Order: sequence, then C-alpha cells, then structure tokens
Amino acid sequence: MLTVEHIAPVMSFYVDVLGFGLSDYIEKPFRAYFFHVNARHHSLALIETGTNGMHHLMVELFSLDDVGQAYDVAQQEDRVNVTLGRHTNDLMTSFYAKSPSAFMVECGWGGREIDPVNWTPFEMHDGPSLWGHERVWLSPEDRAVAREMRMRAAAEGKRAPVQVMEGNFKLMSGTCPWWDGVKAES
Repeated sequence: MLTVEHIAPVMSFYVDVLGFGLSDYIEKPFRAYFFHVNARHHSLALIETGTNGMHHLMVELFSLDDVGQAYDVAQQEDRVNVTLGRHTNDLMTSFYAKSPSAFMVECGWGGREIDPVNWTPFEMHDGPSLWGHERVWLSPEDRAVAREMRMRAAAEGKRAPVQVMEGNFKLMSGTCPWWDGVKAES
C-alpha cells in the first residue's frame, strides 16, 4: 500500500498506463483503493493521506500459526501497529508491525483469489476489517468510526469462509448451521 496525496492521478497511472484492474475501494474511515494484476485480490493499494510514501508491504505466510507466532514476536518487541484482524475485501487474517524504515510490514494468511476477467469492482461499506485490526496510527475519531463499522459487521453476522491452499487444511466432521446455510445459498 502506498500513501498518496490524491488517489485520482496515481490511480490513472496504474490503471490506464500499467493496466491494473480496480478490485474495490473504501471511503470510510479513510479513502483506499485496491488493484489487481492477477488472481490475487490486490497487489497494490493506495490510501489517500495527503502525503506520498510507503504505507506497508504484505507478506503472505503459509500457515495461520506462522502469523500467530510472528504476532507474538512483534508484541514482545513492541512493534504491533495494527492488531490481529481480518480484512473485508481480501479476507486476509493479519497484523501490521512497525519496521525500522518508517513503514509497516503486514504478516498475513488466507488471501482471497478472484477471477480478474469477470470481477466487478465495488465500494465496501463494512469498513476495512471484519474484526480486529485496531489501527493505532488513526486519529481517535477515525478509530471510533472503524470500530463502529466492525461492531456493525458483527451485529449483522458478516462472515466469510477462510481461503486455504490445497494441503493446508483438514476437514472436520460435524455440521455448522452457518456454513450449511452459506452452501445452500450458493
């Protein structure tokens, strides 16, 4: 994710010149636009902050346990800048750590894949995260907006299946009324 003074001129470069596709965007609690170049939900994101720079880079790990263990290390080193949480758009479970270079490193697992040819961009109204991801870098007012959006998503029962790679899961026996309902809607 890059911080930009204004999204429109930068978006024009990435979309019109380089051929990135718009995945989705949010307007609250901050303006952010997400772009894809392949099946990965987004390879680039822009956040409008009034300044140009690097916001964060993301590394996707093989195991949720890798994320949890990295989170423990980051907490021990007092480097957590965004708590553990799950994004609404790419469904990534992640946290963000402060790097020595004044940008954050997102450690995540379970990123969403899309069909870039048939994908339709949309505005997300549920905020950037389903749960967690308390952003210490936001103003108190914007943190309150983000928290309210997460609480509304929870109250409305917003859920999404985890995204896993072949061999990185074990199916459980039993039933889950929520999941059975999701499958029945498909």
